[in-house]
Amino acid sequence: MSPEQIDELVHKGVEAAEKGYIHSAQVFLGQAAEHRNTPELHTYLAYCMARGQGRVAAAAKICRESIKREPHNSVHYLILGRICLMTGDKGRAIDAFRQGLKASPNQKIIAELKKLGLRKPAVIKSLKRNHPINRMLGKVLSSIGVR
Repeated sequence: MSPEQIDELVHKGVEAAEKGYIHSAQVFLGQAAEHRNTPELHTYLAYCMARGQGRVAAAAKICRESIKREPHNSVHYLILGRICLMTGDKGRAIDAFRQGLKASPNQKIIAELKKLGLRKPAVIKSLKRNHPINRMLGKVLSSIGVR
């Protein structure tokens, strides 16, 4: 198989994964993986494994290994963040997305962060966000429409 054909398989696989066609993505990426061994390919295969088979712990481990191999590729952080969101761990997902933006700019990470939304600042800035007074004041002010 020529390098151009492998590139086409990878492109089709990534595109299918981004659109949510996980089975198709696994087929394309699996065929490409037979001829090419790259961390980004493994990361997308891990994403397909997490979405298609529910093996999120193994997928997250693969993403972390890919990050160790290519720390400046933001795609690994994007996929790790998405996998963390699958498990409901929003904090780790946001951390992964932010690390990805530090590694290199990525519009998909920015879109994921926008989907998650921004938090309003703490009412009393000298107290921690999760302090009971801040939480109570935030709820009260939101309910009366001031915040």
